[in-house]
Amino acid sequence: MNRRTFAAAGLACAGVPAWAQPSWPSRPIRIITPSPVGVGSDLFARQYAERLTHALGVAVLVENRPGAASVLGTDAVAKAAPDGYTVLFSTSNPFTMTPFLLKKLPYDAQADLQPVTQALRGGSFIVANNAFPARTIGELIARAKAAPGKISYASYGPGSTAHLGMELVQDAAGIELLHVPYKQGAITDVIGGQVMLGFEPPVSALPHIRAGRLKVLAYTGGQRSAAAPEVPTVAETLPGVEVLTWLGFWVPAKTPDAVVQRLYREVTAINNSPEMRKYIADQGLEPAPATPQETAAVVRKDAEVMGRLIKAKNISLD
Repeated sequence: MNRRTFAAAGLACAGVPAWAQPSWPSRPIRIITPSPVGVGSDLFARQYAERLTHALGVAVLVENRPGAASVLGTDAVAKAAPDGYTVLFSTSNPFTMTPFLLKKLPYDAQADLQPVTQALRGGSFIVANNAFPARTIGELIARAKAAPGKISYASYGPGSTAHLGMELVQDAAGIELLHVPYKQGAITDVIGGQVMLGFEPPVSALPHIRAGRLKVLAYTGGQRSAAAPEVPTVAETLPGVEVLTWLGFWVPAKTPDAVVQRLYREVTAINNSPEMRKYIADQGLEPAPATPQETAAVVRKDAEVMGRLIKAKNISLD
């Protein structure tokens, strides 16, 4: 190749967007999580980041952008360049709940972001202070019917998974509980008896259950948790009631399909590794391998259920 031909080829390459070149990834990748440092989703993000660093051959860094019902972190990814270097790791809430809880968002969750994979999923534990008389969901329902609005439960704020999950349980059981929203410290007050019940993910509930500081009434997954198989599901008493929390990866819309598929394959491979499977199980969750298309279908289904509930209960964060 002579000098003129080489120069022309260089100019042609310069005009091609970086994401279109076959060298991805060639620089560090950011995983943005809209959660604070140290909570369950952040801990998982760091597990994936460490393993993706080895798999992809570039540094994969976690950036925490909590606040505003996950809007801040989600917006940062929605507005990022679609080049595969900015990835969202989040619960499904910004896609299945937040759009119905806030009238105005700085992004369109469905149009501005696209799913990579539903990586993890799991139910929550309905827990109680040890002094609370009920030991099962059936006993809780009986007591709640005898004293409507008197039995309190803690959540992490209006529109949180705990709040909406308990609303689903109340609807199915035909009972009325007293909602006590918290920003933080909810589980501490359940242990202390300031509120009677809690709705907690495995990562925060299991250590207290195992230490005897909390009583567990039920698990909200579709089948019993492998981490606590002795705990019955809510559905064993209220058929069809299932509340799952899941975590997944998203990228900005128009990210090249080759990048999306590579990320999907790498996350799936990580989930299939013995070390990661053990870590996931220890946190009371399970892998949820799903293609981008399957994940999009789950989002649509969950959004329909939660949107209907939020509208029916007139729940708003505005």
